[in-house]
Amino acid sequence: MLKGYGRFARTSLCLSVGEMEMQLTMKMDKREELMEMRKQTFAQMEQKLHESWSSEEDSLFYYHSSEERIVLSHALFWAMSQSLKGRIRQEKYLLLLRQYQEEMLDAYLQDTDDFPAMLHYCNIIYEYLPMILTATHNLRTEKEARKLAATTIVAAGYGGDMDEELANALLDDMDFFNNKVKCRKIEGMLPKLIKMVGGDGCDGIATYEDNKPCGEA
Repeated sequence: MLKGYGRFARTSLCLSVGEMEMQLTMKMDKREELMEMRKQTFAQMEQKLHESWSSEEDSLFYYHSSEERIVLSHALFWAMSQSLKGRIRQEKYLLLLRQYQEEMLDAYLQDTDDFPAMLHYCNIIYEYLPMILTATHNLRTEKEARKLAATTIVAAGYGGDMDEELANALLDDMDFFNNKVKCRKIEGMLPKLIKMVGGDGCDGIATYEDNKPCGEA
């Protein structure tokens, strides 16, 4: 059953990639039509996602205490997934998630009207990612696919459980650099975050003092 949902999501997401590429050449009325089609696609995906859960607690974001904690989990994943290698980096569903996350973080920083919708779409794609990976890759033999699956779980869990002071520091640090979203303190933590993904310990990562980015006094 989960594999069926994973394949459905992969097909839907790949179609969405093509739709977004067409936006560049579409007139405004066509773009509005596309936005409505995207809304319907995500609504269908969300319905199937909820059908796959035994309860709402199955959501990766169920225990996050606030919307900002969910934003932080996406920012962690967005930074951590840059270290992936091989063909997995070019998977369309991963490229789509990263594109949506960047647009969502941009909207979050500028407090634009489309932020709630972009965050909602990011959440849906993110929730599907483990199912897509299970349905399309052998996680026992494919190291980078396994790393991506672990990154999904670590980023979601750590963003929700992180020490409050550290979480606020990372959120406050997000900004624009050369018109691009940057999360410099998260990037400074990448060696420790990657160790968490690899299962090399770091169980004590919990406070701001323990997790100061590299180079910070």
